[in-house]
Amino acid sequence: MACLLLSCAAHAPALTETYVVQRGDSLWEIADQFSMSVTELKRSNGLRSHHIYPGQRLLIRSEGRSTRSSSGVEYVVRRGDSLSKIAARFSMSVTELKRINGLRSNQIYPGQKLRTRAYVAQQARTRPSLSHVEMDYVVRRGDSLSKIAARFSMSVTELKRSNGIRSDRIYVGQRLKIRTRLQKIAMDNGPYYFSRPKAAVQRSRGYREVPPKKPIEDYRNAQNLMGVFNANITMRRDSRSQTLRGWRIVLDPGHGGRDPGAIVSNLDGNNRSVYVVEDEFVYDIALRLYQKLRLAGAEVEMTVISPNHLIRENNPPARTFVHEQNEVYNDVSVNRRNSFSVRPGLHNIVQRVKIANRFFARRGKTLFISLHADNTPTRPKGPLVIYWSRRGKIDSRSRSFARIMERALDLPDVPAQIGGRNLAVLRGNLAQAEILVEIRNVHDKGEAWALRSHKIRDSDADRILRGILNYAKRY
Repeated sequence: MACLLLSCAAHAPALTETYVVQRGDSLWEIADQFSMSVTELKRSNGLRSHHIYPGQRLLIRSEGRSTRSSSGVEYVVRRGDSLSKIAARFSMSVTELKRINGLRSNQIYPGQKLRTRAYVAQQARTRPSLSHVEMDYVVRRGDSLSKIAARFSMSVTELKRSNGIRSDRIYVGQRLKIRTRLQKIAMDNGPYYFSRPKAAVQRSRGYREVPPKKPIEDYRNAQNLMGVFNANITMRRDSRSQTLRGWRIVLDPGHGGRDPGAIVSNLDGNNRSVYVVEDEFVYDIALRLYQKLRLAGAEVEMTVISPNHLIRENNPPARTFVHEQNEVYNDVSVNRRNSFSVRPGLHNIVQRVKIANRFFARRGKTLFISLHADNTPTRPKGPLVIYWSRRGKIDSRSRSFARIMERALDLPDVPAQIGGRNLAVLRGNLAQAEILVEIRNVHDKGEAWALRSHKIRDSDADRILRGILNYAKRY
């Protein structure tokens, strides 16, 4: 009888459960979550197309599968399983499997969820780690000890003690030692600091994550990150390669905050849909370029900054960046108002020019580069460089800069283009020369794929750097 029962259990039909479709879900995401193929999921539910809708109930097979949750990977026990079988499947010992799950006996039951080594590894990989970073900060005009302390999440007492200061007086150019705290969260499309997106990848064209914090809080975290970023760059600088010393350059990452720019669908290696969010990817290129320019000796400012990430690597490229709306303008006065409306958007695009003009203060060796990824069906793939032009009037230096940048961005199989337009970020700009670069036309599937690759994004930043260096040689 025992043998008969074991035999029946081993051949028992698969258990099923119901999954309710959420907004932004796709068939491949649900199939991936429950370790099924899309074909299997469609067959189980009698689906003939890939179309699903929020609230729809789908039958999920649960036999012998791993489940992925926001916290890690678990194994659901099926009929006929034993601890020794499960341990062998995940290259573990029974002792380790029992220890991870707090089991005192060898008894398990169908439907029970067990943590595996994969679960523990995932937990360790996504758990925030608190680290301290030490760096130097150079006091700027308008700074005070309280402002600097708040920017780097320190107390004034701690800041004074670290620098042997007894009074509240500081002076422009003074170097202060900063000890700041960062929470680093490792992810396939990270790392992130302080917080991570709720979704692991961009779920759909319409998916977005509204920021939970006030603009001023996100601004302070973003300033903290940029301070650490700058300190790391300063430590790597080589005085022999300061070819851009004396130049002041503003980088304007397109969109951000309320406005994601283009969100286009692409395909991963398994022919499943993934989504590319323009503002998230061009921000990454802007940061890579920022680092290269500062290493070359330039003073650089960003118009838009993020509170939870610096340079990111998404590996594999299917781990796309998520449309988070938490970016802020790099201006403390703008962010003091607790309103979603102060986040970057088309309605307040003039803030980008105001930030740039304050940084420039005067014309001279100054450049302004706005970075985007075009999504235009009528334009060929490849870069487009735009200079200011209106009703026959042309900014000659900007056009000269655009022509030099066009040559730097040219590739034999993907030529760059140039054109003049009356764009808001180029109007009233005090830079010696200002341009807008559409680094790729993501309407083309290959161009959207290239934007997903962190290695190609770094190469794009190198090509823009080459255009800036070539222009600087002439002026």
